[in-house]
Amino acid sequence: MTAEKKVWRAYLAGPEVFLPDPGAAADALRAACARFGIVGVFPMDGAVVSIPGETAADHAGRIRATNLDLIRNTDLVLANVSPFRGPSADDGTAYEMGFAAALGRPVFAYTATPASLLDRTRAHFPLTQDTKGDWRDPEGRMVEDFGLGANLMLVHPAPFPTAQPGPLGIYHGVDAALSAAWDWVSFQER
Repeated sequence: MTAEKKVWRAYLAGPEVFLPDPGAAADALRAACARFGIVGVFPMDGAVVSIPGETAADHAGRIRATNLDLIRNTDLVLANVSPFRGPSADDGTAYEMGFAAALGRPVFAYTATPASLLDRTRAHFPLTQDTKGDWRDPEGRMVEDFGLGANLMLVHPAPFPTAQPGPLGIYHGVDAALSAAWDWVSFQER
């Protein structure tokens, strides 16, 4: 009798749900996952339709609960932290990354835009340097400058010592993140 091989499932966090054709984005991400033997789970797999008479807030709450359940039922998270509506990652994606990390799921963050958070912020707003050398936005708020590709809380959250996300602390492209995820999966199967 042979033991069945585990099917590894990855939650696909990212702003793709807001694209004009999220289904096509989901298909492309699932195909990328399949090349690595991983099943991709897209946030819209929970397909929460509005109930007649339901408030928008109640509908949003059900979508949130469904997505958190999807994360609970996966083994890892692939997170697209490319800039979204500004220089930073989508806030929903950031929340999902934190939720997954709190559950002990490894998170493999990637971007299609390999630039530091400071450089991306500078492209959106005029920045000034204060007397201590900190960068400030037009409202005087400090802009994080660690040379990383995302906020320091989103960088390299996968607890896997051989993962090498690159100089910005995140993977460049989904395939690089999937390769690291596959290394993690292979290590788990030993």
